[in-house]
Amino acid sequence: MPLFIVTDLDGTLLDPKTYEVGPARDALLRVSQGGIPIVLCSSKTRAEIEALQARLAIHHPFIAENGGAIVAPLGYFEHVPPGAMVDGGRFVLALGRPYAEVVNGLREVAAAERVRVVGFSDMTVGDVAEECGLPVLDAQLAKLREYDEPFRLLDSDAAARSRFLKALHRRGLKAVSGGRFDHVTGDTDKGRAVAALRTLMPEGLGPVEMAGLGDGLNDVSMLREVDIPIIVRSDHNGATGRMLRKVPTAHVTSSCGPAGWAEAVASLLDKQREPQPSGWARYWPGRT
Repeated sequence: MPLFIVTDLDGTLLDPKTYEVGPARDALLRVSQGGIPIVLCSSKTRAEIEALQARLAIHHPFIAENGGAIVAPLGYFEHVPPGAMVDGGRFVLALGRPYAEVVNGLREVAAAERVRVVGFSDMTVGDVAEECGLPVLDAQLAKLREYDEPFRLLDSDAAARSRFLKALHRRGLKAVSGGRFDHVTGDTDKGRAVAALRTLMPEGLGPVEMAGLGDGLNDVSMLREVDIPIIVRSDHNGATGRMLRKVPTAHVTSSCGPAGWAEAVASLLDKQREPQPSGWARYWPGRT
């Protein structure tokens, strides 16, 4: 059965501090040599992921901004899906609400609930660079948001946080915890985007087996949607245990970050009983 790998980035494929693949590089090479599509699925912006794909020589579809959009090279799938926008040799299928609506909703709910929040829209490029440990050019890409607003709640009171998150939900917005920031989006998430991605698969391809890797609570919906859920161990705020309670069938790596990613992917590839179908490449003109 053909294998797809769907992966989170920060804290999973990428080191959360250096943003490098490090020990995952050899496993990435095996994935490429095996003709296995790897779908990057992140809270990062389209601009950030495109830059990372260029650096890693990855030419497959990706999911940006916590399920805000699916982006794929033209010709990768049989058809451009209805409602998608064609831009620069790719199509962009928007699943989330426009960024301005999300930011306005966040601010209005914060004002109504009398809590203080700060989001990327309130921060300069320099602020984002400092807070996230990014070079200025990368911080500029992180600010090019289209669907998802990273934010921090400045009130530490647990009751205020709970009240605020419930109010966001009533407003039709969804908040999830990321690595450094919480994120607010429209009514979408990584799992819904993965489900939408499945519908784009060519009918002649037959069943596809999807493996998913993630390290944070914003990855739970994605792990619930894939066939092989894998939690990349994290030392951040007990995330691993909380994720496992929500996805009890998931495998948990022994290592964190890219080392854990490499461990899991090597195991996946070692267990493949058959190579990717020889005729499968005709479906993927843009694959590595």
